[in-house]
Amino acid sequence: MKEQIQLARRYARMVWPYRWPALALASVICLIGWVYVLFIPNSYEVSAKIFVDTRSMLRPLMRGLAVDNDTLASSASLMKRTLVTRPNLEDVARKVDLDLSAKTDREFDTIVATMAKKIKLSGTVQDNIYEISYEDSDVQLAKRIVDELLNSFLETALGSNRKDTASTQKFLEQQISEYEKRLLEAEQRLKEFKQRNVGLMPSEGASYFQDLETARARLRTAQLDVQEAENRSNTLRMQLEGEEPVLGMMGDSRGLMSPVGSQYDGRIAKLEAAVDQLRMQYTDKHPEVVATLQQLEDLKNRRDEELAAAAESQAADGGADLGGGDSSLVYQDVKLALAEAEAEVAGLRARVDSYGNEVKMLEKQVDTMPEIEAELKRLDRDYGLNKQQYDELLKRREAARLSEEVDQRGDDIKLKIIEPPRIPLSPVGPKRVQLMSLVLVMSLGLGGGFAFLMSQINPRFYSAEDVKEIAQLPILGTVSLVFNERQRTERRMEMIVFALVLFGLLSLYGGLVGLEMMNFDLNSRISKLVEKTA
Repeated sequence: MKEQIQLARRYARMVWPYRWPALALASVICLIGWVYVLFIPNSYEVSAKIFVDTRSMLRPLMRGLAVDNDTLASSASLMKRTLVTRPNLEDVARKVDLDLSAKTDREFDTIVATMAKKIKLSGTVQDNIYEISYEDSDVQLAKRIVDELLNSFLETALGSNRKDTASTQKFLEQQISEYEKRLLEAEQRLKEFKQRNVGLMPSEGASYFQDLETARARLRTAQLDVQEAENRSNTLRMQLEGEEPVLGMMGDSRGLMSPVGSQYDGRIAKLEAAVDQLRMQYTDKHPEVVATLQQLEDLKNRRDEELAAAAESQAADGGADLGGGDSSLVYQDVKLALAEAEAEVAGLRARVDSYGNEVKMLEKQVDTMPEIEAELKRLDRDYGLNKQQYDELLKRREAARLSEEVDQRGDDIKLKIIEPPRIPLSPVGPKRVQLMSLVLVMSLGLGGGFAFLMSQINPRFYSAEDVKEIAQLPILGTVSLVFNERQRTERRMEMIVFALVLFGLLSLYGGLVGLEMMNFDLNSRISKLVEKTA
């Protein structure tokens, strides 16, 4: 720390002999700089505030039916997109007659670029208040520019919805027309395909292989029905011929067959076939298998009871012969039942033949039907996609129409100018206090730098230590300068004058700063004084 203090004292001794040139240079720089700062024109800022009122009773009621338009809700981005665009700025410049001061296109471009830099846009989405401001030395010009920017914003904001809605409606109409044409073409292709493949179209909701499996299942069921009907017909025929059926033929535990037992045989055979079918898929403990077996057992028990009752009736009648002649009532009943059974067999055989032909036809089409089915699915899918898009576009068009009507109601979104542009009473710039302080600091720094430079150009020894350091020789002694009374008086007067000049410079700085802080417009007064003098 001691070395730094000694170094500072050394530099102070070096620059002290040149204090007057340094002070003169600092004073000149301060005076020139302060005068320049005072002559800088005042800058005025004109601003306007807009409130975007998005509250509306109609908009919530139409939510879901009309398109939600948030263009005005995001007014900050709207202003940035429209107000600072080149065409809009050129239009504003022409309206305020800035183009009259430009002689060439380059000068006009410079004017527009300068105006764009001075425009400030700000706002918050939370309270929907936005501000447009412009700063310029000509307060009347600044107000006119803000007025034009405000009018441009209002026109853009109020007209953007209708313009967007009109363009949207036009686009939707074009798309609807195009998709309507596609839909008609898809319908025509589907109709022609169905006409070319009449009789080969798959069933509704089923594929070719499902239709084939269904036809085979119907054929198996019809064949089983034919077998049952033939068994019943053979049984009745044997009874008419006087043959007594045994257990091996019909499965009767008593070896006796009666026409009564034949009404259960078909149902029993069907249930047995159903049990076989179920056992191919499930075990004997499955609920469906257990229920079917129980039903089958009940039918067999009922058949046995009926056969036993018929046997007892025959024994009571003395074993009357069922085939004794036309006079026997039983014979007539059996003969009638045989005729009905044979008719049923014939009908079932015809059904079997029909189902068989259907299965054969489907099996022959195993190569063509899947292709037809795939082509039909493709056409249906193409038609479905076009139909879905067409219906969606119709909904969008209706929503856009409702939105247009909502926008034209006038109570949807309102723009309110809560603070119109006005001429400010005091300027916002330049910051003269800061500029004057900067001039003072720079002038003192330049003065000190000039004194230091002069000390380096004309170096001197100011102490015995400096001589010893340079000469590298021991100092035997020093001779001091003794001032007389007149010389001491002169040095004191010189110091007083130097202090007064420095104090006057600082006092002038303090006075100018004080006047600026009291909003005393020196620039206007000096400008008026210069105009009067001129």
